[in-house]
Amino acid sequence: MCPDPLSEDELREAWAGIPGIDAHWESLNGKGVLGRARTADLLKSDRRLALAAARKIEHPWYRCQALSSVAEASPATPETVSLLEEAFDAAYVQGEPNRVASVARWPLRLMVNVDQTRAAKHTSRLLVVIAHEPHGLRRLDGLCAILVAVASVESLRAAVLDAFLETAKVSFGWRTERLVDTAACALHPFDRMAVQALLASRPATRYTKRSRLLPS
Repeated sequence: MCPDPLSEDELREAWAGIPGIDAHWESLNGKGVLGRARTADLLKSDRRLALAAARKIEHPWYRCQALSSVAEASPATPETVSLLEEAFDAAYVQGEPNRVASVARWPLRLMVNVDQTRAAKHTSRLLVVIAHEPHGLRRLDGLCAILVAVASVESLRAAVLDAFLETAKVSFGWRTERLVDTAACALHPFDRMAVQALLASRPATRYTKRSRLLPS
């Protein structure tokens, strides 16, 4: 689930020599990237230390991802739910609606498998959050993240898909079509009729070629 498979040492080595990299690793973002990698490393041997490392990450984006990784590596217990709620708390701290929805995809994808009541609560809250995103493409991007996370649950994906379709109606360009393609591919294993309706509402472009080749 971690977006970067490199360890902390490998990250430092891969970026060594790049002008300004030392200052970057001391920034809030840089420390967050390293903290997330450190958490992933520790998960291989000591979950307790991995959790401690995740909680030390100051940047809420990376703390949310790291906590979600620890939760994913844990058995399905009440503590798992607690860890996911902690990850959601980190996501909601962010000020930009798109960033909240985008990173909340991490704990939401896991929550649908351990507590659908809580998943529904967070889905509703995230739909309210992303509705306040003024930029149409960023709003569609956030809705896509939510949709991908809840695609396996019919009651949840229906509400998110409606919002996604309405936003897509007034969003155009290649980035929009790539998001439509991502949404269609995520929906395909669970609702092929929804995929057909989604693609039928869009012009055929090379950016949706992948999803249009899926079996109907």
